[in-house]
Amino acid sequence: MVDVIHIHEDDWGMRNLYPLTVRAEVEEDVANAAAAAEKNRDPSGFGFTAMYMAKSPSSDYADVGLTLEAAESALAPILPRVRQFNATIGSAMRSEGRDPYGSYEDDAWCFGLGTHCYLKLDAKGSLVGNIWFDLSTDESDAVDRLRRAIEAINTLVPSVIADYFLDFSGPVSDAGVLDSYFAGLADQRRHAEQAMLEYRARHEQKSPEPGIIRKLFTIFGGNR
Repeated sequence: MVDVIHIHEDDWGMRNLYPLTVRAEVEEDVANAAAAAEKNRDPSGFGFTAMYMAKSPSSDYADVGLTLEAAESALAPILPRVRQFNATIGSAMRSEGRDPYGSYEDDAWCFGLGTHCYLKLDAKGSLVGNIWFDLSTDESDAVDRLRRAIEAINTLVPSVIADYFLDFSGPVSDAGVLDSYFAGLADQRRHAEQAMLEYRARHEQKSPEPGIIRKLFTIFGGNR
């Protein structure tokens, strides 16, 4: 069991669960984000010329009464709680330096195995506000645990996935949605890894441009 999960700030809230009641809003925003990404993709193929800000739906899990206690009871048998959760710029992940604009939580409601597999609850008092997660491994146990964690939340409150990396949205309970979603995650990781290999092959004799590796991951959604 890990003591801390430390992610890059760019991964914050990119893969989400929302109550099914806001499905239409979620699907519209994911579609708008995908259209903006295509329109604003940098000619170099890396990154974007303008940023799209995802819109929060009109209600969250607090509005449907989901408590932290109920969520923890459902999640703890699947993924251990990790109380220390940090989200910072990349340089702060590689050193002891503290990111003055980073997020550092010492009593987080995060359940996971590490940066490669976690589900995060954002608290609103004693209630759950937002839920988001990430998966950046093909390791079968981690994949299975995250899937079961998503299903556990859906059992408490029917939910919809909104993934801005994958341009994917869909109700968790609909037939085939989770199969399709997890297959998409696996494909995305493979594409990111292939893009990384190709980039290194082309530039192995050069110093990488600042942030170029992160841009690759932003495009393809990997974070390892």
